[in-house]
Order: sequence, then C-alpha cells, then structure tokens
Amino acid sequence: RLPRRAATVVRDAPDAAPNFVKMVPEGDERERDVCRDCGFIDYRNPKVVVGCLPCWTDGSGATRVLLCRRGIEPRVGKWGFPQGFMELGESTRDGAARETAEEAGATVVPGPLLAVYNLPGQVQLLYLARVVADDEARRKPEGSMDLDLDPPPVRCGIETLETKFFKWDELPEEEELAFPTVAWALDFAKNVADEKWRANEPFVPQQRTKLFFGAPADGDVGFMDEA
Repeated sequence: RLPRRAATVVRDAPDAAPNFVKMVPEGDERERDVCRDCGFIDYRNPKVVVGCLPCWTDGSGATRVLLCRRGIEPRVGKWGFPQGFMELGESTRDGAARETAEEAGATVVPGPLLAVYNLPGQVQLLYLARVVADDEARRKPEGSMDLDLDPPPVRCGIETLETKFFKWDELPEEEELAFPTVAWALDFAKNVADEKWRANEPFVPQQRTKLFFGAPADGDVGFMDEA
C-alpha cells in the first residue's frame, strides 16, 4: 500500500517516489509506513468530525430538533444531524456551525458539548445548538431559548434530501436513522441534556467508544462498545 500523501509525490515527481516499508521507528511502539530512502514516517491519525444537534423551542416551550435526510452514501435516505470533517483554521464549534449551514441551511449558535464518540478512524465532537434567524446569530446570547411560533427557515444542502424539525415524540424510528451515533445522541439529548440545558444546568457530555478489535486474519473482528 502506498500511503496517501506519498501518492501525491508519485504523481508530481515519479522519479522521486518514496520507497515505503512497514517497520517500528526508533523510539516508537507502533508499526508505521517508513521511507527506506529518506526516513519519512507516514503517520495515520484519526480524523476529527464535528457536528451539532440543532434545537429550536416552539411557542409552547417544547423543543424541536432539526434533522437531515442524507442524500449521499453511506446510508442515503436515512436521517441524521449535520456533521462533517473539521477544516484547518477553524474551532470545533465553528466547524459544527459551518456543517449545519452547509447541510441544513440553518444558522445556529453552538452551545454545550453534547457528546464525544470514539469510532474507527475518527473522533466525533457533537454540540447542542440553538437555531436562530440569520440576523439573530450575532446579537442573542448563548443559552437563551426562543419562543417564536414558527422556526427560522431552513433549506437542503447539496448532500441533503430533506430537512425537518421533530418533536421528541415524533423522531424517526431507529431503523430510519443513519448511524448508531445518531440514536445515541438523540436518546441522550432527549433524556438528559435538553432538560439540563434549558434549565441552565451543567451536564457531563456523553462519551462512547466503538473500535475494531482483533485482526481479519484471526477471524476476531468486532466492536467494543462502551457507554
């Protein structure tokens, strides 16, 4: 396997293509891709995924959450919350707000950290967020809850088939959710975090881990799931 970063070198300067070998570098304890010629080490690290559960309080004081029906694989047609890979030069909250604008056309003010999920190849950071009208984003303080009759308008992004506000008792069935993390976050927000946030009380973010263990050659592959 040629590491991804090395592929760029091969494309741009084939005569200078690195010669990688699997080995444990000096002072390390893990096997890495190391160039035989120059000693370059191609570290492979988890990606950071950021997102949020956008919330709006209706005129009766009930919370509604904004979900997106995915228009891309994997799990096209299933419901989830706005999320995506963090970009260079932005904070995790900024990234969560950007992803929400891109996928759901909604302006949000990210609030408290809702959950941290450790998954194969990525770490997800999810925030509770308040949906606001565009001109409210700069002037309403974090933590204040709106009581408007209608939610601010939202729209589908290019990766989204549908956006919709749901009351807690109207959420899609679990089989209609895109990933286990969506079910985890919705359940935790519904039963713990939303009430605490609305009461301006602190809460401990949910933390769950789902990682591969074993190796395909051993036939011992699965998941470790820790609440």
